[in-house]
Amino acid sequence: MNSKKTFRRHFRIYFKNNHPSYIIDEEGNVYVFHRMTHSKTSGGRTNLSFDNPLLRGGDGKIYIVKKEQKDKKSKFSAFELELKPNVDISFPEIKKVGETSDTGSHHTNSRSRYESSTLIKAKKTKKGKK
Repeated sequence: MNSKKTFRRHFRIYFKNNHPSYIIDEEGNVYVFHRMTHSKTSGGRTNLSFDNPLLRGGDGKIYIVKKEQKDKKSKFSAFELELKPNVDISFPEIKKVGETSDTGSHHTNSRSRYESSTLIKAKKTKKGKK
C-alpha cells in the first residue's frame, strides 16, 4: 500500500508581494510556485493568460508568470484561496516540476555568451596618416 499523497495544485497568498501565487509542488519546507499578475508581460516575456479561477478577485483574465520559483512555506498564507465552483486549475500549459518549459531565456542560442562574434572586425586604420 502506497501512503504517499499526491500533491494538489492550489493558490495561496505570497507575503513578499501580497498577491496570490499558483503553488505547483512542495519540496520539504519549500513551495514551488508561479507568480500571478495582471500584466501581459513580466521581464520582457509574455505571461500565460487564464480566466480568473479565484472566488475573490473579480472576473476577467489573470496572467501567470512562466518562470518557476521556490520559497519557504512560511512566506505563504496558511490557508488555500477559494476557487469558483467547477473550475479546473490543472493548467496543462504549466509543466510539472523539473520539466523544462519555454521560459524565454535569453541565452538559448548555440553560441556561448562569452564567445566572441565573428561579425566584429578589427578597426581599420587610415593609410598615409600619421
